[in-house]
Amino acid sequence: MDSDSAVVNASEVNQSKPESLQQTGETRSLLLDVLREIAKNIGMGIPAVRDWRLRKPRAGKFFSGSDEELVRYAFYPVSNLLEVIGGVADLDVVEIGPGDFMTSGLSMLAAGAKSYTIIDRFPGNYQTPEAKVWYRGIKEAWPRFFSKFKWPEYLAVDDFPEAYSDRIDILTGTIEEAHAEKLYDVVCSYQVGEHVTDIEAFARANAEFLKPKGTAVHRVDFGPHDCWSYYQDRLTFLRFPEWLWWLMGSNRATPNRQRYHQVHAALEKAGLKVEVIGLELFPEEMVASARLAKQFQGMPLDSLTVGTAIFVCRR
Repeated sequence: MDSDSAVVNASEVNQSKPESLQQTGETRSLLLDVLREIAKNIGMGIPAVRDWRLRKPRAGKFFSGSDEELVRYAFYPVSNLLEVIGGVADLDVVEIGPGDFMTSGLSMLAAGAKSYTIIDRFPGNYQTPEAKVWYRGIKEAWPRFFSKFKWPEYLAVDDFPEAYSDRIDILTGTIEEAHAEKLYDVVCSYQVGEHVTDIEAFARANAEFLKPKGTAVHRVDFGPHDCWSYYQDRLTFLRFPEWLWWLMGSNRATPNRQRYHQVHAALEKAGLKVEVIGLELFPEEMVASARLAKQFQGMPLDSLTVGTAIFVCRR
C-alpha cells in the first residue's frame, strides 16, 4: 500500500447496505444468485429488454426531498472537489458517468465552474419533469450546504440545462473511446471507475483530457455491487472465474473487478502522478481470501481489502 495514503478503516463502507446483511449473508443461495444474474444478463442482451431497462433510472432516483439524497446525488462531487483542489470556480470540469439527472452538473455551475461537460455512454434525459424536481430541490437546499457560494443570478433551474448550451456539453460514448476536443482543469468520476471496460484506456483518457496543471479525481468503489452486497464475505463476487463473471454481466456493466493496485498502476503507466487521499477498508475478518478465484489468488491482501479509494491524479 502507498505510504502517502491517508487510511480510514471506515465502518461506513457498508452503511449503504441493507440492515439485514448479518442475517441474509448466511442464508442466501450462491447458486440461485448466480442463476439469477445469468438470467438478467441474457435479458439485457435482448434489444427490447435492454431499451426498456435503459429508460429506467440507473445511477440516480426520483427525488423525495431528503438531504441524504441531495448529498449522494448532487452535492458530494462539489464537496469532494472543494476538499481536494479547493473548489471549481472558473474551471472547466468534465464528469464521467454522472447519472440519470444533471444534478452534480448544476451544483458545479452553482459553485462557480466555468463549464461542465458530461461523458456518458447512455446519457440521461436531463430535461424531464422528474429532473426539474431535483434541480429545484438543489437550489432550495443550496444555502444550507454551501452558504459561502451565492447562487449565480444567471442560473435559473426551470430553464436548466436547455438554456445553457454555452456552458454545458454532452459527449455520448465511453471514456475509453473518447477523444479530447478541448482540455479541462478537472476530470472527475464517482463510482464509475469500477465499471469501465478497459482501465488502461480510462487512464490514458485522463492524461489526454487534462490541462497541463489540471487534476483528475476519481472515487472508485472496489466493493460488492447488487446481490453480492448481501454477503458477509465482502469479496464473494471475486470467487467466480472470469468466464462465469462474463456470463453474469457482459451485457450489464457489472464491475470490472480490477483491484486497487491495478487501477493505481494503470494511472501511473499513463504518465500521471497519483496520490490517494483516502481509503476505506474492509476488516480482514470480512474477507475469505482462500475462496477467491485463481486470478485473485496471490494478490496483495492490502489491495484486496480496499472498499473504496479516491485517486487524485496530475500530469
